[in-house]
Amino acid sequence: MRIDRLVLTAFRNYRHLIWQPERSITVLTGENGAGKTNLLEAVSLLAPGRGLRGAGMTQLPCDGASQWGIAARLHDATELGTGSDPNGSPRRAFRLNGAPVRTQAEIARVFACVWSTPQMDQLFSESASGRRRFLDRLVVALAPTHARETAAHDRSVAQRNRMLIERPHETGWLRAIEDSIARHAVSVTAARIALTDEMNAVEAAHPGFPRSLMRLDCDIAAWLRTRPALAVEDHLRALLEAHRTEDAMRGGTSLGAHKADLHLTDHASGRTAERSSSGQQKAMLLGLVLAHASLIASAQGSAPVLLLDEPLLHLDMHRRDSLLEALRDSTSTVLLTGTDPEPFAPLHGHADFQRLEAARLRPFSPP
Repeated sequence: MRIDRLVLTAFRNYRHLIWQPERSITVLTGENGAGKTNLLEAVSLLAPGRGLRGAGMTQLPCDGASQWGIAARLHDATELGTGSDPNGSPRRAFRLNGAPVRTQAEIARVFACVWSTPQMDQLFSESASGRRRFLDRLVVALAPTHARETAAHDRSVAQRNRMLIERPHETGWLRAIEDSIARHAVSVTAARIALTDEMNAVEAAHPGFPRSLMRLDCDIAAWLRTRPALAVEDHLRALLEAHRTEDAMRGGTSLGAHKADLHLTDHASGRTAERSSSGQQKAMLLGLVLAHASLIASAQGSAPVLLLDEPLLHLDMHRRDSLLEALRDSTSTVLLTGTDPEPFAPLHGHADFQRLEAARLRPFSPP
């Protein structure tokens, strides 16, 4: 999945950029606001999903523009494109080899990317919703239909919440909505279980980043471990009906896939991410990202694009060197960012160094 050519048009702070990476690994340096993360975000938007920032469509055009676009040519001559829909649809348009695609699953078969950002460093000290989104993004990279199932589940939950307030006596309608919640919740949870089981079976990608174990904290997941899916659907449907009065008083649906949480534990020590230092958490997350990339490579036959925004923050010198050593022989596209090139010195001779200044790339030769 190596990118040979990338073109940005009216995207974020880029009016127009044409870039042809010279190596599979590129180190992007520059001051804050130069556009380093924007460039990584552009690449992430070539894959299914909402990209590494999860931004809305109105946030993506550069100042004064109403339309934006991103295009790439891969090493195997595959051409990808995404951007504003020329027909005016609020949804993002995709093109594959010059033709529009019907579903994002068509894109997922030829392109995938994984990433780490500084915002993810706080993943295990913030709310469960952020950890669910992180987990679901990992699932979508291998099962693109998971995004549709999750969206359908969340819409049904929102509908039920409104019904409990506005029309609580329309039991037939409520029953239909709860049936939808049960079906989608089981589908979403089964996909999450499959991903966590597969990730837990992956060996550590590199000795510097020890293996971590993922645990899905979810009643539905526990039921699916011991009961058939249809039985779990029936059980959840009955519980939703029984909790209508309580949920109406609470103002929200108390059961469903939206109540799941994700926990991470160091395999060797048993230490949880919540009880780890910021440096340990960063190492665990990077290990997870590298393991996910390995899983995608095994499933699809080629390594995904790897986007690491400020990956060396919070890492000690040993882990910095371990990360760069793990990346050094990559054949897929790897983009790393930082304010200064010096910490990336172990990649000299293996990576292309580029400095960003006012959304322009300038080749940089490290001393």
